[in-house]
Amino acid sequence: MKKKTQSIRVIDYRYIREVLEIAIKNKINPSSRRIRRLVFLDLYLPNYANNMLYQKYRKLVSKDASNFQRLVLFIAISILTALAIIVFKISL
Repeated sequence: MKKKTQSIRVIDYRYIREVLEIAIKNKINPSSRRIRRLVFLDLYLPNYANNMLYQKYRKLVSKDASNFQRLVLFIAISILTALAIIVFKISL
């Protein structure tokens, strides 16, 4: 009986493009095959840490995600503060 393996092709192409843009911004130019492998490792083997390029990739992707989360948090706090000020002004 053949063993089922996961295919690298099941990864969404939009995610690969985002990762490629992040890599190019940070002056890392891997081939598309290598990007697909890095994304596959990131999604299906999150504890993998034997490859230096993967470690760089993981650091860049995590940094970009945390920057985005920080931006969303800032916007949410700003909206809530504005709403609190408006409600306070109306109640007076």
